[in-house]
Amino acid sequence: MFIKSFIVSALLSATSASITDCSKGLSLFSIQSLQFYPDPAIKNENSTIAFTYTVPPPGVTGGTATYSATYNFLPLSPTVEDLCTSVACPIAPGPYYTSTTTIFPDLTGTLVAKIQWKDTSGVQLLCAEVRTKIA
Repeated sequence: MFIKSFIVSALLSATSASITDCSKGLSLFSIQSLQFYPDPAIKNENSTIAFTYTVPPPGVTGGTATYSATYNFLPLSPTVEDLCTSVACPIAPGPYYTSTTTIFPDLTGTLVAKIQWKDTSGVQLLCAEVRTKIA
């Protein structure tokens, strides 16, 4: 749980962020938008990371959510949890908007963070990566 909280907090403290679909369009879920606001973030104030995606039929009944990061080029231990802890399951076909808000930490340096969701068979559902320098 620490790494997930660290990733979310660090992402939200970025001076500017590059948010991409790290599956290069090969994930089962189709990402329509990835957002970070306010950009630039303000330390010790609320910031939000959000994304809009579409789930194709037949939907998803479960899986895993993996949160990994490198901070100043050093890898941190990833956190792996049940997907249904991150989102309500089952995930029916259709459009979704997911967001999380937290208070920025007081960090500086380079962060690359990745969020990967997979179904119970290991098929990649979603992959989002953020690259940023934190001032």
